[in-house]
Amino acid sequence: MTAYDVRVANLSVRNRQPARDVVRLVEGAPHLVALCEVAGRWPDVVHRVDGYRYVGRHDGTHGSREVALLVREDVEVVASDVVAMSAAVPRSLMAHDRWGAWARVVLPGGQQALAYSTHRNAWVQRPDGGVRPVWRGTREYRAHVRAETALLEHHTAAGWPVLGGGDFNYAVPCGRVRSVEDAWAFAPHRSLPDCGVRYVPHRLDGVCHDPVFEAVGDLAVIHRSTTGSDHDWITLTVRT
Repeated sequence: MTAYDVRVANLSVRNRQPARDVVRLVEGAPHLVALCEVAGRWPDVVHRVDGYRYVGRHDGTHGSREVALLVREDVEVVASDVVAMSAAVPRSLMAHDRWGAWARVVLPGGQQALAYSTHRNAWVQRPDGGVRPVWRGTREYRAHVRAETALLEHHTAAGWPVLGGGDFNYAVPCGRVRSVEDAWAFAPHRSLPDCGVRYVPHRLDGVCHDPVFEAVGDLAVIHRSTTGSDHDWITLTVRT
């Protein structure tokens, strides 16, 4: 059996130490790194990480530039793109346009996968764990989930099982919502399993993987207190 590591890292636009943190970003040499919030001071360093290929946009809207992938140099990239998931909400800093970055890759040993990074809208979840139903950002979150589901199902059907993750901006348990069954239908804990993808969460972030990949152990966490980000960075080891 061959093992692969996938990391999810929200870099944070407020990070003041990206040049120092980029070393931690690829610590342990994960095969794939799903990135969110590639903005602020990050572009100058993250586009050129030794031993990795950057899959993302260098220009365009904020949303199209802030989600990306790092693919280790021994992983073959067959095709890639950054695609729109949902529209921006006017006059809202919390709901810019949202995109997803994907790459069809061949991992060492010949295993095919769809590397994927996503960043869903923030502020849809109330402190009690429910959802803000009438906010336009919530409607765009739903649009994002529908577009994401269609994308993942398309690639999976073509023989590219999902291995990625991102910042889903939705936590379970939270407030009165203590179980997956009580979560909103568009929360990642429900929407991803509904399209046949396993979801391994940590706070607002998570790793998603097709059942062809089996998790080995628990998530490894790089705590946010050791980086300039306001999110923990998480890594899951899987095997085929």
